[in-house]
Amino acid sequence: MKKILLLISLVIVSLFTLTSCKGENSELVDWTKEKYEQVVDLPEDIKTKLNGTLRVTTSPDYVPYTFLDMKESGNKRFQGADIFLANYLAQSLGLELKIVESNFDGLTTQLDNNKADIILAGLTYTEERAKNYQITDYYYANGDGGQVLVVLKEQYDNLNSFEAMNQSHITIGAQAGSIQYELAEAQLTEAKTKPFSKIDDGLNRLKHGNFEALAMSGINAKTAIKKDSSLKIIDAFTLVEENPSGTMGLLTKNNPLTTYINEALSLLKEGTYEHWLDLSIDYSLAISVDVNKNFFERFGLVISEFGIEFLKGTGITLALSAITVLFGTIIAVGLSVIRKSKYIAVRSVGNAYVEFVRGIPLLLLLWLLYMISPASWPAYLSVTIALFLNSGAYVAEIIRAGVGGVDKGQYEAGRTLGLSKFQTMRKIILPQAIKKILPALGNEFVSLIKETSLASVFFIGDLMTVKNNITAITYLSIEPFIVVGIIYFVLTYGTTKLIKLAEKKMEA
Repeated sequence: MKKILLLISLVIVSLFTLTSCKGENSELVDWTKEKYEQVVDLPEDIKTKLNGTLRVTTSPDYVPYTFLDMKESGNKRFQGADIFLANYLAQSLGLELKIVESNFDGLTTQLDNNKADIILAGLTYTEERAKNYQITDYYYANGDGGQVLVVLKEQYDNLNSFEAMNQSHITIGAQAGSIQYELAEAQLTEAKTKPFSKIDDGLNRLKHGNFEALAMSGINAKTAIKKDSSLKIIDAFTLVEENPSGTMGLLTKNNPLTTYINEALSLLKEGTYEHWLDLSIDYSLAISVDVNKNFFERFGLVISEFGIEFLKGTGITLALSAITVLFGTIIAVGLSVIRKSKYIAVRSVGNAYVEFVRGIPLLLLLWLLYMISPASWPAYLSVTIALFLNSGAYVAEIIRAGVGGVDKGQYEAGRTLGLSKFQTMRKIILPQAIKKILPALGNEFVSLIKETSLASVFFIGDLMTVKNNITAITYLSIEPFIVVGIIYFVLTYGTTKLIKLAEKKMEA
């Protein structure tokens, strides 16, 4: 088994070392070099309230509106027509641009918790959005396709109209909370509509038979077809006046910034956004891989094109796990002392903390800490705090069990020798307890390596974030999943072996 693990590790390292990089993508298009004049006179009080920065939140998994260039860093990493627009708006208002990435479901959370000023993510009109948020003027009429349905070419003869789909009682995929989901439910009443979180997830589920059709925006569908020749557009939804077609931004209700955003949009030259879309489609094709090749070719391309990103993600995952274990252990030791206090109120606080944290899902704790943290905090800070607060509760229980497993006579012997309570605990009890709890602490560290994958919801650069970003731009899911799975296995198996080695040395 050790030889097999070593062979797998060597193969991964070799492939990553031989990673070949494409030419500088910035030669194709670089929105950061686009300069615009300040054409809107933004009042000083609003500018001060914004701290001179326009915070634009987006979900970078919606080609060609927003996506990531994995080979770039900083702001240049973000690409897409809406990123061009964000740059234009910021400069037109005399502000600096800050891009706040989020998953699609969490975009409005960014507004609600003052983490962002505006959403730009290829959004279209829905009654729910109009009711709860301020809508900007449309900046793209979405005239080339509207909202459409996509199927596999092999299914086209059987599913080439809405009538055929209703009669076949098929399953249609649509992004949760999107206009496409509403249209599918309203106009395909005999079909079953199922939600998915990301477009790349929907496309993969379509290709693997989970859906018979996919509801998408027209421009999004055309981009997908340029990448994957197995797809075909069959029909467009009927749009009514109350549900107009168009792309817009969202702000909080009664936000005075909306007026100035709309003024800047009105000054945008006709055809400019369409030009940005064309540039973004070409860019996305240039940094993607050929999904029409066979599995092994695609797998090799994923490793050769994105190997460095997998290595970076591995480093962040390990660093996050190590920091969590370190601070989690410190918190656990403190909790252990508190829970041994002679004061009932103090013990109750410690016990309540442990029971509460262990009683709620980690993802809930991550979101809770993220939402209540100051707007100036980067996402990785609140995520890290949530992880080690969670770990501290579990490690506290491990320590409690370890200390409780030491014979009480050991404690009495220490006191008899004239040692204080603290000295007895440090010199006699804890050394014996650590030997007992080391396997459990090792398991906690291994679990933490895997639990960091939940942090990918906040795009902090861990392994699962890298996988999601690659899938978003390539529409490949299985191949990146396999690479990430192998890396997680190597990390957890290697960690387990190191812990067992430490156990043997302690026994000796």
